[in-house]
Amino acid sequence: MTDKAAQIDPIRRRRGLLAMALAWLFPGAGHWYVGARHRAFVFAALVLLTVGLGLACDGNLAVVDGARAPVLTTLQAAGNLALGPVDPLLRTGLYGMPIYRAGPQARMSEPRTRALEHRRERSFRLFSAYGSAYLIAAGLMNLLLILDAWDLAIGRKS
Repeated sequence: MTDKAAQIDPIRRRRGLLAMALAWLFPGAGHWYVGARHRAFVFAALVLLTVGLGLACDGNLAVVDGARAPVLTTLQAAGNLALGPVDPLLRTGLYGMPIYRAGPQARMSEPRTRALEHRRERSFRLFSAYGSAYLIAAGLMNLLLILDAWDLAIGRKS
């Protein structure tokens, strides 16, 4: 632990952790909690608009594919997971169930196979690659907002 990290008092640390958790639960909620109401509204609108653009462009949420590119697909899925509970809700709405891993077809249940097939069909649509990039960008933006909520809550930033 660095000297600066040791200087954060326990109350601010708890406040920062709560702000981070709220920011993960819903974009902008951490900023709302620490009193940055205008920022909260703008950031929530920005992340949700980016998700909306991703969906409008038929984007896909990433699944971990150990056979093709395990490191890259894991990082992409982690970027999507930074959207918090919005991520499994989107997966359920798009694919019928929250799928996170692609695997050998022989070992998967029928609903899981159908969900992955639906995902594969979406990937052939005209703007799907752009939509997928928007969805990953939304998750990464929210990750930065989570860290920003921490900085505001502990008083490092105003």
